[in-house]
Amino acid sequence: MKINDTLRGALILGAVVVALVLGGFAVSDNGWQKVSCIGRALAGGVSLSSVHSVCGL
Repeated sequence: MKINDTLRGALILGAVVVALVLGGFAVSDNGWQKVSCIGRALAGGVSLSSVHSVCGL
């Protein structure tokens, strides 16, 4: 049971971090365009380390 609780906690923490990052982009200038660019880049197979240069963040 302890492994499941640890995994569940890590997933929740990861989801909160992702939500905060996307929320930060969303409230900035052209935020929704940046969020959609990030989504398209990740869906297109761009690595996380290259998203910054691809979307001009």
